[in-house]
Amino acid sequence: MLFLPGVTPIRTLLRVSAFAIAFVVWGVLATRTKRPPGSTSFPARPWLLFSFVWLGLSILHPNSCTITSAAAQVALYVAVASPAFWAPLAMTSQKQLGRVIALLFLCNALSSLVGVAQVFRPEIFNPPVIPAMNNVYNGDNMFFESGGNVIMRPCGLTDSPGAVAPAGLAAALLGLAWALLPLPVWKRVASVGLAFVGMAAIYYTQVRLVIVMLGIELLTLSVLLGLRRDYRKILVLGVLGAVVILGASAWVVRSSGSEVTERLMTLFSNNPADLYQTSRGGFVKHAFEEVLWDYPLGYGLGWWGMTNVSFGDPGRISPIWVEVMWPAWIYDGGFPLLIGYVGALVVTMIDSARIALRCKDRTVAYWGSLIVAYNLGILATCFSFTAFLAPIGIQFWLLSAVLHAADAQVRAEARKKPALSTAEGARSRQNRK
Repeated sequence: MLFLPGVTPIRTLLRVSAFAIAFVVWGVLATRTKRPPGSTSFPARPWLLFSFVWLGLSILHPNSCTITSAAAQVALYVAVASPAFWAPLAMTSQKQLGRVIALLFLCNALSSLVGVAQVFRPEIFNPPVIPAMNNVYNGDNMFFESGGNVIMRPCGLTDSPGAVAPAGLAAALLGLAWALLPLPVWKRVASVGLAFVGMAAIYYTQVRLVIVMLGIELLTLSVLLGLRRDYRKILVLGVLGAVVILGASAWVVRSSGSEVTERLMTLFSNNPADLYQTSRGGFVKHAFEEVLWDYPLGYGLGWWGMTNVSFGDPGRISPIWVEVMWPAWIYDGGFPLLIGYVGALVVTMIDSARIALRCKDRTVAYWGSLIVAYNLGILATCFSFTAFLAPIGIQFWLLSAVLHAADAQVRAEARKKPALSTAEGARSRQNRK
């Protein structure tokens, strides 16, 4: 909708709606009387409820910016994590798990296609308004030169330069995962092709962390498949992964110049730890070494991000700057929020890994392996981005919750079968008598 002409006056409303719709879905599903298996047993729920309660109390923190901005920050946290409570209610069939992942793949692949098209035909595919062009650099930091051309980091289906990187990551990983399944040849080829496009979109954004995340995710998926002794899938994944990563790199360099990949190559030419420390690592270090001890119960809510811009006090200049999730948790809720939210993430990943390794349904187990790998990449972004106050955080909780519900249905069906067999045996014996 950000690409519709004249949409600028309601841009903020559209941004808010991406989160507000989670409350709408929650309200609709909460009215259902039938509770499918797994609808209330998701292990992160108690931890998240504790986090919500603490955030609610923190609205009254004496150092909160304004009541409105503090409440808006709490609402944002709740909206992002709300799928942990409502998503299992929507799971009436295990097949829905594959459909959710298919939708996620196709939407991100579409964004990646638009992102690559923006490189070659920006006058046609760029959004009508790009707010970042009015930043302190007049948008100059959103461009780079390659092959004699000036290229803007593609937006994809957003209006923020470089924001197509997460979509490219999802398209690359999910495309490769779909290609491992026993699908018709054309679907497998299409999956690899869209993964190729997603990889190309990543290269054009020049976001180095996304390359690292993709490597972590592919390695994690391979390990989980290996633990289930699915060695054939590991071999195919390795071959197709190399084709997509190296092939997309070669195509990008040939079509747009070698400068596109030069920044990404610093991942291999420099010490990764030093590279991170000079970029986002300083924020994390400062938060843990100073902020957490100076403000153990939080600095106060509503001081940073769009909640401060939209609902804060214009007369009070914010003294803090937050770009990374760890400092966000510490500034907003101190030790209690850090323990509550991180605890929710830990028990969720353990639950998902259990399903990936032990679920009796091989299809659910395969999707579980993919979700563990994908969500591990989202967790990695906590060191460079406020992932759990963004749509990507909604994806984390949505995928984790529907996976838990699908596994609960598998276990419920397994418990019914012995009971049915016992009943059938009793009837058979009665008939013989």
